Amino acid sequence: MSQDEIAPRRIVRWRIVSCIVLVVQLVVLQGLNTSLEDESWFTGRLSATVEEGPLSLEGVAVNITIDMKEDQDDLSIELFGPIRLSHWQSERDSRAALQNQETYEEDWNETFSSPTPDDIKSNTHQLIYGSMLVSVVLLVLILIDFWKQHSGFWLTIGRRLLSFTSMTMVLTVFVMILILLPISWFSTAAGDPELYAENDNSEAFLAHSEFGAETSFGLDGFVLEFEGGGYDIGMVRPANRTAVEAEPPAPGSVDAETYIGVKGEVSTTTPEFLESTIYYWMALWVLVPFLLMLHQRIAIDSRLAPLKFLKQE
Repeated sequence: MSQDEIAPRRIVRWRIVSCIVLVVQLVVLQGLNTSLEDESWFTGRLSATVEEGPLSLEGVAVNITIDMKEDQDDLSIELFGPIRLSHWQSERDSRAALQNQETYEEDWNETFSSPTPDDIKSNTHQLIYGSMLVSVVLLVLILIDFWKQHSGFWLTIGRRLLSFTSMTMVLTVFVMILILLPISWFSTAAGDPELYAENDNSEAFLAHSEFGAETSFGLDGFVLEFEGGGYDIGMVRPANRTAVEAEPPAPGSVDAETYIGVKGEVSTTTPEFLESTIYYWMALWVLVPFLLMLHQRIAIDSRLAPLKFLKQE
């Protein structure tokens, strides 16, 4: 048996670093979970303005400010907006076939049910606890390698799979908090999205509707600018509804005045504690693995004897 085989094996550095990283991640996840209980998850704002509409709706602006910490939605409407909206709704209700509208709304709710903010918050906490559990199991596997100074094939596969799972779960948590939760909250506060959907079989919705949006996303929040519109079938004269449903009315006609155009934006602000947690996650799962990979590529085996240069006589 050679001297190298009986000598104690040196502890591999990456195992020590991995243990430290996993302990730090557990602390960060626990801190995130506590912050989500005590602080606001996000604040946001929805603003929409009627650019074009019947019954002098043009210029009516609606603003909704949301603060999850206070669990409230502050709604404000442009001056005289409620009067014009009430007049429009009364005229619309007198023309629309309400029985068809109620039937369609029931079908929509059954077909396109979306998770509520409370559901997303509950699932987020479960994902955090699940990621912490995966991190603990991964830490145990690394400690086994640390103790044996050797890692089997299946143990290595399991460790890598758990590592990827943990990283993905935390990333999913950020996506749910930064994107899915604001969308769910805004849709709850602003109303069901079927108000902007096209439906040729209902006299209470927009025909030939169009919708466009541009999104800019960053760690400090996201901004979605939208613009859309369509012909309000409920305001079209009953004799012309079938024709308007089939094709858009000619410009300048009486039915063309039923077009409603809306423009606005949705924006959210990421809390400072959540933004800091994202940077911690990037450091643990991007920066540290990159440095370990770089060290592995440039490392020199310490057991190699130093090069000796022959002196020329």
